[in-house]
Amino acid sequence: MIATGLAACSSSSVPPTTTTTTTTTTLPSAAQSTAAVKNAYSVLFDLADPELSPKLAVIQDGSALASAMQTALKSPLAKAAGGASVSKVVIEMGAACKNEFLPSPCAKVTYEILSPAHSVVLPSTDGLAVYQHSKWVVAKLTICVLLELENSGKVPPGC
Repeated sequence: MIATGLAACSSSSVPPTTTTTTTTTTLPSAAQSTAAVKNAYSVLFDLADPELSPKLAVIQDGSALASAMQTALKSPLAKAAGGASVSKVVIEMGAACKNEFLPSPCAKVTYEILSPAHSVVLPSTDGLAVYQHSKWVVAKLTICVLLELENSGKVPPGC
């Protein structure tokens, strides 16, 4: 009798409620996006500044690359880089990003790595950026490729 009463109390005739939330990403203007991407690349490649946290903040999933970036900042190559000059940023959405294995929106970036004296160290290079957490950051793939080259072809931790 008690079991029947408990069963009656536990059943409900009210159907479960389902809530659907749609999130829309509002991008900054093209000019603002280009400026943000340029800034992220400049901060990342200003390796003459040994401070790690600003660099990790402008890399997609930057915290995963902390160890590799710390090692890279100690290398002789790091002393040769003093920033980046971005010559082209093309914002892309959807399938174009998916084809690059990136979340949408993303951007294709053409840049040069500069010395502390602002001469070109690495000319006309292709890179990527992604828009995440309401800001543009350098795609992890871009920095991992460079870290792998510096590491004699070995994939660094976090990549």
